[in-house]
Amino acid sequence: MAALDQGKYPRDPVIDLIRRTPPRLATANAGESSALGTIVAADDDPITAVTEAVLRLDRSYLAVQGPPGTGKTYLATRVIKRLAQDYGWRIGVVAQSHRVVEHVLEGVVAAGLSPRCVAKVPQGGALAEGASTPPYSVLRKNGHSVFLQERVAEQHGCVIGGTAWDFANHSRVARRELDLLVIDEAGQFSLAPTIAASVSAQRLLLLGDPQQLPQVSQGSHPEPVDTSALAWLLGEHETMPDELGVFLAETRRMRPELTEVVSELAYEGRLRAHPTTTRRSVASAGLPGLTWHPVMHTGNSTSSPEEAAVVVRLANRMLLGELTEAGRDPRSLTQNDLIVVAAYNAQVECVAQALAGAGLDEIRVGTVDKFQGQEAAVAIVTLAASSAEDVPRGLEFLLLRNRLNVAISRAQWAAHLVSSALLGDGLPSSAEGVAALSGYLRLTERGAHSEVTPELMH
Repeated sequence: MAALDQGKYPRDPVIDLIRRTPPRLATANAGESSALGTIVAADDDPITAVTEAVLRLDRSYLAVQGPPGTGKTYLATRVIKRLAQDYGWRIGVVAQSHRVVEHVLEGVVAAGLSPRCVAKVPQGGALAEGASTPPYSVLRKNGHSVFLQERVAEQHGCVIGGTAWDFANHSRVARRELDLLVIDEAGQFSLAPTIAASVSAQRLLLLGDPQQLPQVSQGSHPEPVDTSALAWLLGEHETMPDELGVFLAETRRMRPELTEVVSELAYEGRLRAHPTTTRRSVASAGLPGLTWHPVMHTGNSTSSPEEAAVVVRLANRMLLGELTEAGRDPRSLTQNDLIVVAAYNAQVECVAQALAGAGLDEIRVGTVDKFQGQEAAVAIVTLAASSAEDVPRGLEFLLLRNRLNVAISRAQWAAHLVSSALLGDGLPSSAEGVAALSGYLRLTERGAHSEVTPELMH
């Protein structure tokens, strides 16, 4: 890293990121650089705009926030493919898990980049016995350096996936050897590995959404190093400011009625539905958007048979619906078109048993962690706890905005929130709890209401 010169910071992507300075973009005049205010205008093709912005990065970073259904991974794979194929760039891809990295590499090959130019060492150093061969090149253990050197000799751009350790290890990837390091799911990738891996590249491209679930595991570093890279960059903002990066504002998953709710909850009102989402509709299954189903029950902590009974009733009602999508014949909703998102594992088990007893055992049931990245025509969310006093880990966990955001935004057409009619009563003792309760109450006010369901309803 260059030494400081008369109090000036060196041109370095991670330093710009840590300082939260706008991306530094090279100007038309050699030796000069600048920071643009709005990188992607509303009417721009985001793939072209992001590609051109990354090409202009002057040893800096670009961040892209992609809410649910906005095509973040599609954009990432097309940008990577263009940079490698058309400009001969050497690009690294890193994320919190091997599977996320592999998913991106598969997308790059699917976008049209030769599998010879896309590679990764399998987790554990070799493919597991019986594992299917991936569409990209499989490298032997510690084969990173040889792969990069061979592509340079051929004058080909390339893409290599790995862990933060791979990119921090100079014997695998030399310092600044890469033109670009792409950090996928940067909303769950902390600053510590971001800093470590950044030494491999001249530029950083961060993609993700801090408004979804936080990272599963934490390091033991002092604050703010354990904060995710994107969350750190956003600071107090819910969405990416124009001067710092790109906010993908159009979702192709949720209908407008549902998008408006999610946008108000987590995205400062900036998220909107793509016009094509209105071509998906369901007849004879209630309204699109969010509906709150308050249930009267007491004494429940992490499981609620009363809410499970309401889930079964809702599921049976949804299965009477007929789904219409653009270019397809209308069809009846099936159990595969529904998911049930429960706040606790105990409620997962409770709901699964109730559904099985009603002959609905093909409906997917799980916690919000299981369903991140998935979608369904209808999502039913059940919170289980009877009151704030019954919540074992506090309202700041149960009603965390990120968790509610992920749960509701799994739905394409309608989300149904099933919770105790008393859950919003009382005042939490922490600032985090108050913030969580505020978001939940906005949801219950914003969504359509069903009648209060009495306790032990049959």
